[in-house]
Amino acid sequence: MIIQLTEQEKANRKLDPKTLAIAVEQVKANGYIVFDSVIPEEKITNIRNHFDPLFDEFIERKGYNTGTNRAQMFLPFMEPFIDEDVICHPIATAVIDELLGKWNHCNYFASDTPMPGSDYQNAHCDIMPLFPELAIPLPAFSLVLNIPLVEVTEENGPLEVWPGGTHQNPDRANHDTLDNSVNPHMHIVRAAEHMYSEKVYMKAGSVVIRDIRMWHRGTPNKSDYRRTNLAMIFNRSWYGAGSSIDIPQETYEKLPEKAKELYRMEKIGSKVKMPWEW
Repeated sequence: MIIQLTEQEKANRKLDPKTLAIAVEQVKANGYIVFDSVIPEEKITNIRNHFDPLFDEFIERKGYNTGTNRAQMFLPFMEPFIDEDVICHPIATAVIDELLGKWNHCNYFASDTPMPGSDYQNAHCDIMPLFPELAIPLPAFSLVLNIPLVEVTEENGPLEVWPGGTHQNPDRANHDTLDNSVNPHMHIVRAAEHMYSEKVYMKAGSVVIRDIRMWHRGTPNKSDYRRTNLAMIFNRSWYGAGSSIDIPQETYEKLPEKAKELYRMEKIGSKVKMPWEW
């Protein structure tokens, strides 16, 4: 579902209470929500202009790592990537706070880029079940936030998602099928072929919030330009496996108070790590 913000919501950077309630309901029930055109175009253009040469150097050094002509790249925790509108936009954090509770935090700061010539990924989930011995659905404990740096169209490889409950599947096996593994409890790739899915089209600077357990896949980029999403992962206060962010002390001290709260559990005092240093 795409929510068009009112001019007042954009100007105030604050959701109407009803809009906030709808967004939270949609993530709980359908697994994701999109806020259209949240971040100003000039900021997105500036970030893209800094991102592109960094990504080119990363590919030259490390190559593609998530499929044909497709790469995940960690971002350095530095300007312009750590603009307040990216790392702690109040419209996004309002929804995240409602879903994950007080003192949630971010431990993943990266990007996903399908280049021209990229292919389909397998339908997959980004995480192992939290309690694999329990055959019951659990509330959200980890959320992915994406921000596209270009308009996302049918041509340039939109994210395809399986809404309406895949994030609540209480399966007892690894949902990551990118390596062609088959879940012994449910053949996710085969099941997804016969289930409803939708592609997420949106303007540059939109904000996507999805339950990390939601089934999804990348689709082919048939255009002549890269289709980059910035990606962050927010977790409940007690959870945060799998990643961390290196943040210089002086950088942390200059962050807005909300960002200090969100990134308080990361490697503060560390040198910025460049993408090819991971």
